[in-house]
Amino acid sequence: MGIRLDRVGHVGIHVSDVDRSLAFYRKVLGLKLTGRWGPPDIGRPICFMRIGDKHHDIVLFELPEDARKAGVAVTDSARRRAPGLDHIALEVDSREDWLLALDHVRSCGVELVMGPYVHAPEGGDKGFVGGSGSHAFYFLDPDGNRIEIYCWMMTVKGPSTAAPHPDL
Repeated sequence: MGIRLDRVGHVGIHVSDVDRSLAFYRKVLGLKLTGRWGPPDIGRPICFMRIGDKHHDIVLFELPEDARKAGVAVTDSARRRAPGLDHIALEVDSREDWLLALDHVRSCGVELVMGPYVHAPEGGDKGFVGGSGSHAFYFLDPDGNRIEIYCWMMTVKGPSTAAPHPDL
């Protein structure tokens, strides 16, 4: 067995404009600013953000000017044709919190790109056999990075339809 990991520690995201992304992540997701740095101390603007009291959960790195000039794609990450971030998944504790999050995202004028639905056969035609059973919806940040908000992830205790060959 390898390293025993407990959870995702943080996610780093390349953004085209730290100020715009900082405003989005604060307003839509309620993240708190820990600190931001940039020139002349650091070559490009960076920003540490957190959900609770840990120093950071998400780090925003502003793309250097040469990347902007190269025309870095700013479309939905699920449709990109190059390696990179697919999505950031953020878990809430209950269906009630999930429904409140769904209402909040919509009230911010943010369009959903997928969902809401259930990641499993019981979710209807959008579910799939290997799904975790979680309730989920997806939307994009200002640079097209896909964000998922979900609740009710199943636990894996043995083989099942959704986990046919699990490492135990």
